[in-house]
Amino acid sequence: MTGTVQGVGFRPFIYRLAKAHGLSGYVKNLGNHVEVLIEGERADIQNFLIDLPEKKPPLARIKEIKVKTITFSGFQEFIIVHSEPGIFENSIIPPDTAICEECRLEIFDPSSRYYHYPFTVCTNCGPRYTTVRTLPYDRENTTMADFPLCEQCEVEYTDPLNRRYHAQPVCCSKCGPEIWLSDSKGKLIAKNYGAIVKASELLEQGSILSVKGFGGFHIACNARKDGSVKELRRRLARPEQPFAVMAKNMEVVESFAEPGDAGRKCLMSVRRPITVLPKSKNFSLAESVSPGLHNIGVMLPYTGTQNLLFDLAPDSVYVMTSANLPGRPMVVENEEALEKLRGIVDFHLLHNRVIANRNDDTVIRVVNGQRAFIRRSRGFVPEPVELPFEVEAAAGVGAEMNSTITLVKGKLAYISQYIGNTSHVETFRYHNEVFEHLVRLTGIEPLNWGCDLHPSFNTTGFAMNRGGEKTLQVQHHYAHILALMADNSLPVDSRILGIALDGVGYGGDGTVWGGEFLGSSYFGYERLGHLLPQPMPGGDLAVKNPSRMVLGMLSGRLGEAELEELPLYFPRGKQEFSTVMQQLQKNINISMTSSTGRILDAAAALLDICKMRTYEGEPAMKLESAAKKSTQWVDLPLVFRKRGDPAVPVLDTTELLLGVYELSGGKYSSADLAFAVEEGLTKGISEIAISLARKNDFDRIGLSGGVAYNDHISSGIARYLKEAGFELLMHRHVQCGDGCISFGQSLVAGLGIDSERTR
Repeated sequence: MTGTVQGVGFRPFIYRLAKAHGLSGYVKNLGNHVEVLIEGERADIQNFLIDLPEKKPPLARIKEIKVKTITFSGFQEFIIVHSEPGIFENSIIPPDTAICEECRLEIFDPSSRYYHYPFTVCTNCGPRYTTVRTLPYDRENTTMADFPLCEQCEVEYTDPLNRRYHAQPVCCSKCGPEIWLSDSKGKLIAKNYGAIVKASELLEQGSILSVKGFGGFHIACNARKDGSVKELRRRLARPEQPFAVMAKNMEVVESFAEPGDAGRKCLMSVRRPITVLPKSKNFSLAESVSPGLHNIGVMLPYTGTQNLLFDLAPDSVYVMTSANLPGRPMVVENEEALEKLRGIVDFHLLHNRVIANRNDDTVIRVVNGQRAFIRRSRGFVPEPVELPFEVEAAAGVGAEMNSTITLVKGKLAYISQYIGNTSHVETFRYHNEVFEHLVRLTGIEPLNWGCDLHPSFNTTGFAMNRGGEKTLQVQHHYAHILALMADNSLPVDSRILGIALDGVGYGGDGTVWGGEFLGSSYFGYERLGHLLPQPMPGGDLAVKNPSRMVLGMLSGRLGEAELEELPLYFPRGKQEFSTVMQQLQKNINISMTSSTGRILDAAAALLDICKMRTYEGEPAMKLESAAKKSTQWVDLPLVFRKRGDPAVPVLDTTELLLGVYELSGGKYSSADLAFAVEEGLTKGISEIAISLARKNDFDRIGLSGGVAYNDHISSGIARYLKEAGFELLMHRHVQCGDGCISFGQSLVAGLGIDSERTR
């Protein structure tokens, strides 16, 4: 059997199943597969094979079962053979999962020896990846080696009929980790269950706490208290960035959000991701939790500690935001929390189990009726993605923002947890640590390397230094489309028209791309169309201040006096406005971009929906939320042009924004015009895609990039394409945003493609 069959109670399951059918033989773990030899009556063997996939442990995922008949050996009983060292290349370590119902009931059962013990686990639940130091996945190779088993736990751990057999994190209050509450300076306040009781009281009173979990620290406060949330924002210097919240159960969630069937399924899965849900009409949380947005990130408890906290305050909802600065790694060590969170939290709920691998919460949104990963981490990593073809051992090192690492070999791709913004020294150091750890866990030593085209990215330098002449640079948006193709299991000879819509990516012509139509195969691409390149006055300053984009886009169509009357914002007032106008007139410090994200940003600024970007994606997210309130349909002009040599179709986004300007201040609200600009982009992009697909004989069209998280745009493109006879492919197992870039890069490297065709 191959698949996720290690660390999930698979061998004791096989043992019990064989015993139930009266069979003899053995089961042993060979790292990337489990081998079973069974002997007995033919009918019993057949029944065993029928029950095997149907009754497997809840965390096991069987990819393939190969069966062959051999000579009878005469085993007298069925036994479990222990792991052998040195055979664990391409092993599949299971991800961390939520506490199972059996363990959860035990921590609330006064007659159980696990009563009120927050680290209660079994083979069906709990931390896995965040505890692993090296392979094989045995207790001595995890952070649980620091806690020798007591006599009672040893009995359960060594009994194949017990659900805790070889559950590496198994422990109890006698032999396992301890939990305690301290003040902001580390002074002990309470221990064990008393610490959880006191922490719950403090949260109810409005205090701000750090809470150590599986893969890092959360910062928590009461999401129903506006004062607490605003104080947390002040301390973190995050004036607008939305916070994720945690509630005890679905009943509480439905008091402030609308999960729908797909959202409910995500929330209640054993992986327990943060799921972005629409706010309900009777939204009962502090408005400052998710200001200016129509939706909110929600998760259910997944650790014993979290379940115990909510048992004491069942109707409470807590902010649970990652303990890190934006783009930086999560805090994982106790001393680190005391130092870095000084002045931010009032109290710390700590434990003494070491976190071997920091792992942030996974974030999912339902887009076009399907699950879309915004961040793929806890609960999914390091579970591999299966490839539709075989590749050589290779690495993809990611771009800069929302970075991940991917190692591939054979038909498996291992995509790391979310890493962050590698332009920061601390995050880049973490990037390198993740790479080394992933190599140790998978046994994959890359022969080839894939990286971004951008020469200034730290990740590019990392790949160049490690891979040398074996390093292939891959254009950013082509990496998006390759990841999309493999994510949809398209075979190696496939062709696709890829639509890549995002904020920024270094283009093959040296400009900034972000609204691209790429005719793609696994062996190269052609840029067949794009959005009209627009000036970005001040380069990256136009990303932070979308008012600059408005001036860049409209300066050729409106006079300076008209531009000065627009409801724009510049931190340095009129002086900055004049500086930007001079830059545009003299073509000084101007970058050109076809970015879709910058168009959405400009519309948000022009409509006075978002004046400054304080977190990634803020203007576009607030534009989408405003558009949800639209009550009138508005048609904006769609103008298509031909540009380049050879000439390709281009959507004139200046005309779209000019249309917004001409209709603003009249009978249409900003919400109506926000919807209109999204719909105009959606229709224009769809028309170009349909025309290109028909002209170039593409039968598949796919969408990737951060803009794909916008449900209006993605669902609209899917609708327009369906009306024209095409189905829109979207991501299924990996992120739409830049978290998938390393995956696409690794495919180029693994296939050994000529880099000239991927640049």
